[in-house]
Amino acid sequence: MNIKVAHSVIVTPGHSGLYETTRELVASLRVMGVDSRLVDPDIADKFNGYKGDSDRGVPIADWDWAVDADVVVSHSGYEGSPCGKTDQPVILCCHGRPYNSMMIEGEGGAAIYSFMYNKNADDRIKAVVTFWSEHVDFHRVMFPDKPVFCVQSPVDLVEWCDGPAKYQFNGKGGNLNVVCTETWRQDGGPWMPLNVFALWARDNPGTKLHLYAVPKNRGGYQAILKRVEADGNLGEVLGWVHKGMREIYRSADAVLVGNDIDTRTVREAAACGCQVFKVSNWPDRFPRRTREQVRRSAEKRFNPTVSAMQFKQILGRL
Repeated sequence: MNIKVAHSVIVTPGHSGLYETTRELVASLRVMGVDSRLVDPDIADKFNGYKGDSDRGVPIADWDWAVDADVVVSHSGYEGSPCGKTDQPVILCCHGRPYNSMMIEGEGGAAIYSFMYNKNADDRIKAVVTFWSEHVDFHRVMFPDKPVFCVQSPVDLVEWCDGPAKYQFNGKGGNLNVVCTETWRQDGGPWMPLNVFALWARDNPGTKLHLYAVPKNRGGYQAILKRVEADGNLGEVLGWVHKGMREIYRSADAVLVGNDIDTRTVREAAACGCQVFKVSNWPDRFPRRTREQVRRSAEKRFNPTVSAMQFKQILGRL
């Protein structure tokens, strides 16, 4: 496919699931012969401080290249960039969770849902993309005049892989180590995982729950954490971990999540061979799939090549 595709995204290696998903998609599109490059809409302000011209082999283009591209793909917005003044066709990628986005706006935060409403009238938007099939209908509601597509959510299967289980959870490990990295968001967070684990662990002595991405202001959650700790089942509790999650997943027996979608946590943990359970299917008895079985499943479900093929088909429809 002889076209140039500019992917507008704030470049934040290792700090943003949105960015990592975008980079994985662009990398696979390039392997398939599509000249896709990253462009940073925030690069003039150096918000994130990233100064490189590539990231793990994916080029980061300047805006002179971007305004000459055949298609702009908006991941983090483009309106304030030079491409905001052109008539290039745009594919709008919606990475967020719709209900969470609506709640953020309702609480006075970013007006994401109003942005979506207005974009339906934008003639430059030729397609809307989500990475979760569960969200297609939500976007169809907000974009009645645009085609809405689902692209399989990818993960870098080279970067995220199984290996030696060396992480010791800072001396707080148990006979069975369960990890929860749920982000503390308005539409869910660790509420259900904490409660499900607390009851289950009382019947399974020696089990430890390790929590990551825990904010300083824990609110009412602090009481639940104290209860799990009093039960003797609380392990390591840390804030954002930008490096080292691969080693944590390699050493964990399971990851417990509260969402039904395949978040970054689900994809990265599975790629490392770690079993992932949603609260809706947390078992009474702990089944043990081999790490190889989990990895093989992840290679099918989250293969970036499949994501790129699906996205390439959307480009072909423009």
